[in-house]
Amino acid sequence: MTAAVLSSPGATPPSKCFTIDKEYPKPTLPSQTWVLVKVKAAGLNRAELRGRNGDEPAPPEFGMFVDEFHPDPPKILGEEFVGIVEEAGSETKFTKGDHCTGFIYGGGKAFDGAYAEYVICPSQRCFKLPQTTLSWETLGATTMSMWTAHGSLFQAAQLTKGSTALIHGATSSVGVWATLLAKAQGCTVIATTRQSSKVDKLKSLGADHVLLEENLGDHLKKLAPKGVDCILELVGPDTLQTLALPHLAKHGSVVVTGVLTKQWAMKDFTPALIPPTRKMTFYSLEPGQEEDEGVEKVIEQVIGKVEAGTFKPEQFLDRTFSLEDVGQAHEYMEDSKAVGKVVVTVP
Repeated sequence: MTAAVLSSPGATPPSKCFTIDKEYPKPTLPSQTWVLVKVKAAGLNRAELRGRNGDEPAPPEFGMFVDEFHPDPPKILGEEFVGIVEEAGSETKFTKGDHCTGFIYGGGKAFDGAYAEYVICPSQRCFKLPQTTLSWETLGATTMSMWTAHGSLFQAAQLTKGSTALIHGATSSVGVWATLLAKAQGCTVIATTRQSSKVDKLKSLGADHVLLEENLGDHLKKLAPKGVDCILELVGPDTLQTLALPHLAKHGSVVVTGVLTKQWAMKDFTPALIPPTRKMTFYSLEPGQEEDEGVEKVIEQVIGKVEAGTFKPEQFLDRTFSLEDVGQAHEYMEDSKAVGKVVVTVP
């Protein structure tokens, strides 16, 4: 199969890191609980930028494969995809030809990922897609980022209509979807960005207030003197002591979902730093929770809203690259040019 192989981690520019190999071995099913998928599009994630740079991952990044933790990246990166089932294990609910999406998290860490014509995926991390006329690139910009935002806001933080949510790092793909979903739920959204050039885009998504990182705390205190009900922390846990916890309303929740700063831990942390009656949690899809959390149902509902024009592709899909140009896609994303998802299409 054709694959974008990570041949030189850490090389510059990013395009020098990858070699397009048209004879890379096609993967096979490790067991009958896995599926083999023909990849049509793969969404880019910050974790893949770190892998390309040769940065050592943290054990939580391996998700359900934490027991297989290793510090080196796989030959093929790519943690999410949309595509068509090529082969389904007998212990899965899939059949050949099913359209699906995969949130493999560890793929790109524990095993080869989705920057290739084919990828393997454990069935509990693969979800059926409804019939739709949406393009593969639109679907690739929707599923995993949307679900991460949805799970963070409504599973972890239990956000409800009328609440106020601060999206810290709102121009990321998860941040864009969090803004769209929170507004659709009837919430007040405060979005943040480091770049003034991105303010108008965040406002066009429906954000009620857009704050620049400069003097963020002072502006936030004026906007919400009693604090906000939910803080979705996409920048990193190292900002919690200075930003999130001091600005959380009584009985509010801060959900750590992203690590744009590459810092996975708070220095000198103690639970005593959490103000009374506040909550702090981390969101990731837990093994065995897929059906309980209704992943496929939510995906179907949101795809329906995209088809109906409630959510528009131009709001959450920033730019598409071909697999051969995956290095350019990495450079574009690493330069923080995107507002929303960057997607690589696979022929």
